[in-house]
Amino acid sequence: MARHAILVFLLFAAAIAACVEHERLAGARIELAVAARREALLTSENDSLRQALAAAQRKVADAANLLRRGQIERDVASIRDLDFTSPVAYESLDRAGIRQVVARKLSQQYTDQEIQDISTGYSALGLLPPGFPLKQTYIDLLGEQIAAFYDQHEHKLFMFQDASLESAQNRVILAHELTHALQDQNFGLQKQALEIKNNDDRAAAASALIEGDATLVMSQYMVKDMTWKTLADTVGFSVTQSMEQIRKAPRYLREMLVFPYLKGQQFCAAVFARGGFAALSAVYADPPSSTAQILHPEKYFPETRENPIAVPFPDTTFQGAKPLADNVLGEMGCRILFEQSDTAGHADQIAAGWRGDRYLVYDGGNELVWTSIWRSPEAAGAAEKAMCAMCEHRFSLSPVFSYSSDLSISNAAHTARIRLLGSNEVVFILATTKKMSDLLNEQFAGASHG
Repeated sequence: MARHAILVFLLFAAAIAACVEHERLAGARIELAVAARREALLTSENDSLRQALAAAQRKVADAANLLRRGQIERDVASIRDLDFTSPVAYESLDRAGIRQVVARKLSQQYTDQEIQDISTGYSALGLLPPGFPLKQTYIDLLGEQIAAFYDQHEHKLFMFQDASLESAQNRVILAHELTHALQDQNFGLQKQALEIKNNDDRAAAASALIEGDATLVMSQYMVKDMTWKTLADTVGFSVTQSMEQIRKAPRYLREMLVFPYLKGQQFCAAVFARGGFAALSAVYADPPSSTAQILHPEKYFPETRENPIAVPFPDTTFQGAKPLADNVLGEMGCRILFEQSDTAGHADQIAAGWRGDRYLVYDGGNELVWTSIWRSPEAAGAAEKAMCAMCEHRFSLSPVFSYSSDLSISNAAHTARIRLLGSNEVVFILATTKKMSDLLNEQFAGASHG
């Protein structure tokens, strides 16, 4: 009995020990679960605190931006000597949002087919590679560069949401875009020829007036706001700004992207020198009609005005088809085109003789008629020679240049024809066969327009 009692006791003790161990393990698991919940709670609280702190910092930054924005508005209005007639509407976007707005604005202005036809027209002239993705390139270019932009259709100023106005460079950019708001409220930007579809030259001239004006104001604002920090911010911006898309873009797009700002500012400065911002304001009622007037302001001023000469065609239908591109290249376009094959550095001098032009493109870009009018017989001869060099550069067609009234050169894939009409008009025809070249010549190279 004693041994039995001892055995029972030992079994009971073992059971008690097992229960104690079970309870200990259960307690440990509970403690671990509690610790995990406590850690999760602390993490959640930390995330909430960080979010609250970020929101508070954003609120403080927004309040500071609001104050700075108001001051910049007053400074810009004072510099430009115009008043805001209504409060400026603002919207902040992230980088993806800016790209979406740029894509939406392009789609509102052009169909995909229209953009493809524009690209085909540029390719036929030799300004873009065949099949170039023009729409996506514009979105990439503008989406990369824009820190703020004014939309004249929505009458709203869009800003990159991370562009703090603590940065002097961002203040300068805002001053530029606020000038557009002033222009819109006082002159009506939609009244300008910014969106004309059959005259790129005139549209570029309108853009140069508007961007040149804003760049002139921006420059004066930058001087007013200049400190050592402003200078450091500006230098830092120029060093760090992404330029990948601009570097990858074809020459024509690169140069036409900066043309309104650089050449536009020079034009506006020439107007400003004659009468300050009051004289510049008057230009909006009688804007420049060509890039030639932007490049040479004396061609705009009343006493030496030189307006472009229009090139009319009674009928642009060719073999039952309307042209997929019907447009004007202009002096700036000619300059870029001739520079591609210019070895003597005279492209700008040759293009300066421009008085008017018009090009038509058919058959997916295979047929081109480009009629151009020049200031004098000498200027027309220089343009003819530049077109010969262009043929040699693009198609390895090597004509012996002469002042012939009808020069035709061919290879297996292309026939280029260059005709002098009258004393100062040049017709350039590009086709796949001589027969097609003859048909284009018969229909479009008749009497001179000069």
